[in-house]
Amino acid sequence: MPVDCKKRKYHAGRDKDRASREVDYVYARTRALLPGRGRRLERGYDVASHFAKVIAARNRKKADRPLEESFREQVDRWKNETGHMSSITRAITHPSYLRIIGMGKEALPLLLKELRERPDHWLVALNAITGEDPAADRDNFREAVAAWISWGEARSLC
Repeated sequence: MPVDCKKRKYHAGRDKDRASREVDYVYARTRALLPGRGRRLERGYDVASHFAKVIAARNRKKADRPLEESFREQVDRWKNETGHMSSITRAITHPSYLRIIGMGKEALPLLLKELRERPDHWLVALNAITGEDPAADRDNFREAVAAWISWGEARSLC
């Protein structure tokens, strides 16, 4: 017997992507703020960061090609392979997303530029790389993106 699920209503076109990101962001923030979930979330970031570094070390050598080229390739692959997914958890555990996290602080200017030009779910990657969360008290996706852009500008990263 099928499980009853609430269907999300999206607007046509570009608003559909924005509405999806905002709903996912609000859901993720709500889940993260529930009592007793903070420690597991931190361990999750630690584990994801570790695996991202291992994957990145295997797949990208410093001398192979420029960081920007590698970053762009991983972003394009991530968007192509996860654009249809409704699960943010699956999207942020995709190997390309983890490789971007594994690029570390060197990729911060590229990641912030990508966030500014084409907002998407880069907030987890930024948090995993920096260990900071300037968007902790924000209520929606747009405000969280603005907080990260301001954070980057204050540190001359974008």
